[in-house]
Amino acid sequence: MQKELTFLVIIDDSKEMLNALRYAILRASRVNGSVALLATFDSLDFSHWKAVENIAEEEFRKEAESKMEEFERLILEKCSKKPKKFIMKGDRITCIQEFLKSNRFISNLILASSGEKSGPGPLISGFTGKYMSSLHVPLTIIPGNLSEEEIDNLF
Repeated sequence: MQKELTFLVIIDDSKEMLNALRYAILRASRVNGSVALLATFDSLDFSHWKAVENIAEEEFRKEAESKMEEFERLILEKCSKKPKKFIMKGDRITCIQEFLKSNRFISNLILASSGEKSGPGPLISGFTGKYMSSLHVPLTIIPGNLSEEEIDNLF
């Protein structure tokens, strides 16, 4: 039996993340695979105000869950399978590395570059450079200058 392909998208507030998500949805739909969503947030260190830290972390989790529900609706429009949704606390690159190491069902990490001339963001820089050897799945980078129509036409 063939393994189901699962495409991981890292959720953040960047507009290029939507391109990565669109590509992952279309790719999963094409191969009868699924999409996994991972949101991360930095550890907060309010050691003197632990209650404030707990409130801030709870607010982030609620916001991440809300975004994932919105993205789930987009995914279900094209894909027959509900996305797998995950939230982790800590350094974003470290979270992604740990997630991929402990979740071997992921087939591909999908990132999108920025359309800006400022260069690649920290995830693309990290996973095409210093942290490349920590990846045990293919990395797909969607060019930031592709329109929704151009992404759609890839399939």
